[in-house]
Amino acid sequence: MDYYKGKLATLNRGDIIHKMPFSWAYRQEAHTPFWGEVTAQANFCEEDYIVTTYIAEFINTLTNLIYIYYAYHGIKSNSSRPDAILRNLPYLGIAAVGIGSGIFHASMKNYTQWDFTPKLPCEVTNLADHDPGDDLSMLLATATVLHRVFTFDKSISYTVIYGAILSAAMTAFSTWHCVTDELIMHSVLFGVMIVAVGQKTRSIINARVLDPVVRKDVRRLATWGSVIFVTGFIIWNIDTAICNQLTTIKRTIGMPWSFLFELHGWWHLFTGLGAYIFIALVEYLTSEEAGQSLGHRFAWPVGSIVTGNTARKANGGTNGHANANAKKDL
Repeated sequence: MDYYKGKLATLNRGDIIHKMPFSWAYRQEAHTPFWGEVTAQANFCEEDYIVTTYIAEFINTLTNLIYIYYAYHGIKSNSSRPDAILRNLPYLGIAAVGIGSGIFHASMKNYTQWDFTPKLPCEVTNLADHDPGDDLSMLLATATVLHRVFTFDKSISYTVIYGAILSAAMTAFSTWHCVTDELIMHSVLFGVMIVAVGQKTRSIINARVLDPVVRKDVRRLATWGSVIFVTGFIIWNIDTAICNQLTTIKRTIGMPWSFLFELHGWWHLFTGLGAYIFIALVEYLTSEEAGQSLGHRFAWPVGSIVTGNTARKANGGTNGHANANAKKDL
């Protein structure tokens, strides 16, 4: 809380009067915290208890619903499959990220912080900009996708062993990351995992999708997933780098327009969407429908993107035939 008092002290009343239409001004004092005093080791750019007394970070909490939404959609779509348990592991992973992160952002209590090592508290040196728990939730979401793309065609024993090794590696890195509060290796590991997922997904596409038109659509969707992941990572870093400036903007334009500048919430949305795209792609590539048109199998907005591309191609083909026929008539 002291960090936010310092942030607000940098704002003068002139910064707060130029509001956008249909907006309301920020409170000068936060609501009384329903969950008690904020004890989390780190705080984010969103002001605590500024919207309601029941949720510490309003937007950062609500945006975690995207993980729950995609997890629900994926688990429901696999309900009739005999291997549903294995297929649903990535969805259970992103659901855990959403629930855990949502509880943390809603309460901002230290005991809800995701550090994976509850007996070894993280030593955070820059509370304003960095929370190792939330950093690691990004790696966990990516790790669930990594596990799936490298084990989808393997035996159950291989899948379990690979999962155990990956879990041990992530736990070891999490412990080291918490103790050292080192950021460079976190970024490097995230980049390596994204590249590994992307390359493996492309090799699966080449092996299982023979139709060149469908293969192009699938590759495009995989590229979108990578771009979305990386974009979310960039947004997350911007949020930590220019928090004071963002706070000034938010208080200047007022709510709800200011919600657009809660970049940590956007990071949740981009990470959730990127993780879902790769998980759902692997589900498609490992099913009996692999190689068929992508159709309507994906949740919104991915389904709209896919069907939109299909519709445009169909219209293009129809128009092309119509033009050809017209030329023949001439």
